Amino acid sequence: MSDSLGSLQGWSLEQRIRRRLLVAFASLWVLSSAVALYVVEDETAEVLDSALQEVGQRLLVLPESALRDGEQDALFMAIGTHEESVVYQVYGPTGAMDLHSHQAPAAPLDPDTRDGFRDVRGWHVLTLNRSDGKRRIQVAETRKHRVQLFSRILFWLVGSLAFVLPLASVALAVILRQGFHALAPAHAELSGRSADDRRPLSTEGAPDELQPWLASVNGLIARVGSLVDMERIAAAETAHELRTPLAAARAQAQRLLDVTTEETARRHAEALVRQLDRLTRVATRLLQVARIESGATLRREPVDLVVVARLVVEEFPEAIGSERLRIEVSGHPAEVVGDIDAIAVALRNLIENALKHGGKDAWVTVLVEDGAIYVVDDGPGVPAELAGQAGTPVRTRHHRRGRIGAGSGDHQRHRPAGRRTPRATVADRRQPGVRGDPAVLSRRAERGA
Repeated sequence: MSDSLGSLQGWSLEQRIRRRLLVAFASLWVLSSAVALYVVEDETAEVLDSALQEVGQRLLVLPESALRDGEQDALFMAIGTHEESVVYQVYGPTGAMDLHSHQAPAAPLDPDTRDGFRDVRGWHVLTLNRSDGKRRIQVAETRKHRVQLFSRILFWLVGSLAFVLPLASVALAVILRQGFHALAPAHAELSGRSADDRRPLSTEGAPDELQPWLASVNGLIARVGSLVDMERIAAAETAHELRTPLAAARAQAQRLLDVTTEETARRHAEALVRQLDRLTRVATRLLQVARIESGATLRREPVDLVVVARLVVEEFPEAIGSERLRIEVSGHPAEVVGDIDAIAVALRNLIENALKHGGKDAWVTVLVEDGAIYVVDDGPGVPAELAGQAGTPVRTRHHRRGRIGAGSGDHQRHRPAGRRTPRATVADRRQPGVRGDPAVLSRRAERGA
C-alpha cells in the first residue's frame, strides 16, 4: 500500500500526458505505415507486372531476323557485367529457344506454356503466346527484387519514426508548457494573497477546462470564509455578552470590598476583583481580536508612534512605579500610516508578555526608533528553536528559561495595522532578554509612502 502511495507522489502531469501522446502517436504511425505498405505493395506489384507485360509484348512482335542470324544458335543479349532483376526467353514455333537475356537460365523459366503470371522457383514469370502459335516468350522478375523493394519502403516508413519521435517529444513539451501557462494567473493570484484575503479567484480568460477547478476553489474559499466569519462573530458576541455580567459582578465585588472590614474577607474580595478584572481584559482582547481579524473597520491614517507608545505605557502604572517599564525615543520622527487601535493592541500585548514572562525582576524598554516600535526586556530570553514559532496563533510554550506565547495576543501581533503585513520578529540577543518588533509600517511624509 505504501509503495502504491509513494509511486503517486511527485509525478508530473505534463510528462504523463507527453508520454501517452507519444505512445499514441507512435502506434498510429506504425498502423498507418502498415496500411500504406499494403497499398504501396499492391500498386507497385501492378506497375511491375505491367512493365513485364510491356517487355513481353515487344518481344512478341520482334522480326525473325532479330532472333536468328542464319543457321546460328539462339542469340543472347549481353551488355556488360551487371545484375539483372528481369530476364526473358523467346521460343520459336518448334519450341527451341531463339533469344534470351544473358542471365536467363538455359531451362525454361516456367514449364507451363499457358498465358499468365506464375511464381516458379524464385521467379515471378509472365508467359505470352503469339496468336499464330509461332512464338512464345517468358519474362520473369526475381522475387528477391520485390522483397528488397518492399523491405526498403517499410524501413523508411517505420524507421523515420526514430527521427520524428524525438522532434515530436520536444514539440509536445513546448505545446504542453504553453498550455499549462493558463494556470499561471491563478497561481500568481493565490501566492500573492495575504492570509485573510478571501476574494474569489478571477475566471476571466481562463480556458474551459480550468473553469470547474476555479469554481471549486472559489467555493472552498467561500465556505472557509463563512466558517471564519462565524467563528469571529461568535467570539465577538461571546466577549460582548460577557462584559455586562462581568461588570455587574465586579461592581458587587467592589461593593463587598467597601463594606467589609474583616481582614480575611477583604483579601478574598480583592482577589475576586483582580480575577474579574482579568476576565474583563480577556473579553476585551477577544473583541479586539475579532475586530482586527475582520479588518472591516481598520483605518489608514497618520499615526505618531511616540504618542501611541506613551499612551499604552501609561496603562501599566505599577510597572512604571517600580521602574520595570520605561520608554525611549530615538531616530527620526516616527509617523506612519496605519490603524492606531491595532498598533496599540499589538504593543499592549508585547508589553504584557514581556512583564509577565521576562521575570519578576526584569526591566522592559519600549523603544520608538525610525518608524518602528521595539519592546526589549532583559529576561532569560527565548530558545532559538522557539523564536521562530513566536506569534503562531494560539500557541503556548513552556521552557525552563522562560515561556513565550499568550494565545490570542501573539496572534494579534502578526496582524497588519494598515491592511498590509508588517514585519513582526522575536530576536534573542547575545545578552539576556528578548526584543519584540510588533510593526514596521510605511512612512507617510519623508519617504512619500
